[in-house]
Amino acid sequence: MKRWLCMLLCVLLLIAASALSVQAAGDFTVENGVLIRYSGTAKNVTVPDDVQIIGESAFEGCDIQSVTLSSAVAVIEDRAFCDCTALSAVNGGVNVSRVGAFAFRNTPYLISSTEKYLTLGKVLVWYNGTSSSAVIPPSCEAVAPYAFMRSAELKSVRSDGSLIEIGTGAFYGCSGLSSVVLPSSVSEVGAYAFDGTPYLSSLGAFATVGDGVLVKYQGYDTNVTIPGSVRRIASAAFMTQSKITSVTIPRGVYSIDPYAFADCVGLREVKLPEGLVNIGDGAFRGCKSLGEVLTPSTLRYLGQHAFDGDEALEGAHLSGNGLTVSYDAFKGCGLRYVLMNRGVGTLHSGAFSGCTQLRGVSISSDTSLIDADSLVGCKNAAVACADSSAAASVLSSNRNGAVKGDVDSDGYMSVMDVTLIQRYLSQMIPLNGLQMSCADIDYDADIAVTDVTVMQKVLVDIMPMPV
Repeated sequence: MKRWLCMLLCVLLLIAASALSVQAAGDFTVENGVLIRYSGTAKNVTVPDDVQIIGESAFEGCDIQSVTLSSAVAVIEDRAFCDCTALSAVNGGVNVSRVGAFAFRNTPYLISSTEKYLTLGKVLVWYNGTSSSAVIPPSCEAVAPYAFMRSAELKSVRSDGSLIEIGTGAFYGCSGLSSVVLPSSVSEVGAYAFDGTPYLSSLGAFATVGDGVLVKYQGYDTNVTIPGSVRRIASAAFMTQSKITSVTIPRGVYSIDPYAFADCVGLREVKLPEGLVNIGDGAFRGCKSLGEVLTPSTLRYLGQHAFDGDEALEGAHLSGNGLTVSYDAFKGCGLRYVLMNRGVGTLHSGAFSGCTQLRGVSISSDTSLIDADSLVGCKNAAVACADSSAAASVLSSNRNGAVKGDVDSDGYMSVMDVTLIQRYLSQMIPLNGLQMSCADIDYDADIAVTDVTVMQKVLVDIMPMPV
């Protein structure tokens, strides 16, 4: 009898143990390689092989003890495993190259680690040292957000490897940190990475590290010309610098990172250079004095809420190279007109939402991906475009009788319209928002002599109407 009881107990223990790691495919919500959410009950979890990104908060608060990552996983986003209070082991993940903010916050994996340098894949996730100097492991390509935050004893840091990225607040509040040696391979630095350190104070007005990354403007000029050595403007680099009225950005800059100029309420003018590829989310959000924006032909991404709330912004001349104008990019702006060149490819939902003063929008046939609510709340905005274009179909409720080349709004293009543009170019008269959108007949995001020439050729049947 005792023998049978012992056997039964062993079987029950085996079943209970296996239950800890049993998981079903339905426990994982995966979209395009991104693990959105884990909803299972297993304690020991193996992430599916097709997952490349562990999404934001995907496991947050889950009662798991271990997780195994395949070699396909490259990114672990913000708060992915936050508050997994039983998580003590993270296995695999040899190709992880980025770990987001608070990804392992309040987990034994982080809190109970005894490793001086806790690494996962190619990322230094956490620093547990107490010495005055630290050397970032040469295998690390990234330092995770807040990895060294408030390490009071730390005075010097160096990297002799191939470091590429330093996360948000990585060295924030390291009050004794005065020496930092970084390789030129560092090309991405998060917001506030060195704030509260003597090292940042020692870098002068244009605090630049690595491969020309401007991490903080510490000067006092109102008219700022950024040095030619700068290649990237980091997140929050100019944030809340309310006394700045103008900024000239050099040609070599390829990215303006999220919130770089946010809440610069006195900024009236910014000159964006050719070669610029990215304007990050919220980059100029809350710049309430900015009057006009002209993007370069090289721009590929204009981020979410990039100019959100810029009440004084009257005109946007959008050029680009397959440019995506993202969600709510110009939400609540004071725009009167928007001119887009043929390089604008996509208009996302709410791109111009709530721009109640918007009267004219010029969109060519090359802008083929348009969300139907990209002009939501713009009741008086008239879209000037070809009848055969995607804009004419998707934004049909905003056509409002706008006709390309019809500057005087009489229903057709004539010599009188040509004359009005010539008078505008001679600064004899202004054009309203609707007139501006109709006058840019060649879809180059500008009103110029070329528009006059094209209109004249169309009127005498030398060339067809541009679409």
